[in-house]
Amino acid sequence: MGSNFRNAPILEFMPTVKKITLDWEKNYRLIAKNEKGISVRFDISPEFGGEETALTPMENVLASLAACTSYDVLIILKKKRQNVTAYSVEATAERRDDPPPKIFTKIHLHFIVTGKDVTAEAVKRSIDLSMDTYCSVGGMLKQVVPITYSFEIKQASA
Repeated sequence: MGSNFRNAPILEFMPTVKKITLDWEKNYRLIAKNEKGISVRFDISPEFGGEETALTPMENVLASLAACTSYDVLIILKKKRQNVTAYSVEATAERRDDPPPKIFTKIHLHFIVTGKDVTAEAVKRSIDLSMDTYCSVGGMLKQVVPITYSFEIKQASA
């Protein structure tokens, strides 16, 4: 016997609202704060008058992608009982020069997972789940730029 959805309640998904306030500090230094007061700083390169005291906005986009997918990967690897002792991601992006805006045209993430008896299957599945399902930053970016990945596993020293 099939389910009857005619009398089922209508599910409405309420969006989560995020608010960031950005303030100018000096020169081209900016600071963005969330509602909790947690901040991130921005700057631009000296060729445009900046001082390189912080990541540029586009570097922050790339770092945000690496961080977003990393949270997923680490959580999934932990659930898979993988003994991870060190972890890093090298994020590389190509940007077009002309015409403006200078958007990313390709992004590649290289995951480096160190641990004891970490399996390639667990790492690949964790990255796939993150990139295909969970990572919000990746979900937005992959709509406009191809994102590829590779990974390596290093055995932890005894």
